[in-house]
Amino acid sequence: MLVYVPGASRQLGLPTRRAWSELVARNGEAVLLLGLDPLPQSAGAAEFDAYPDTVLAADRMLFGRARTH
Repeated sequence: MLVYVPGASRQLGLPTRRAWSELVARNGEAVLLLGLDPLPQSAGAAEFDAYPDTVLAADRMLFGRARTH
């Protein structure tokens, strides 16, 4: 799935699962949260769970609603 972000020079490729893509296609939209700080692939469950709160507190998260065409 590709997401166009206004002002960006390229589309953002998102890895998705088939069920999620089908849900977005059926509903015609999705809410996206984009954390701007990297989360290591080696992060454990506790780090993963804490990530949204950490980046939100640091004002390092973007929110948006995407609509399909």
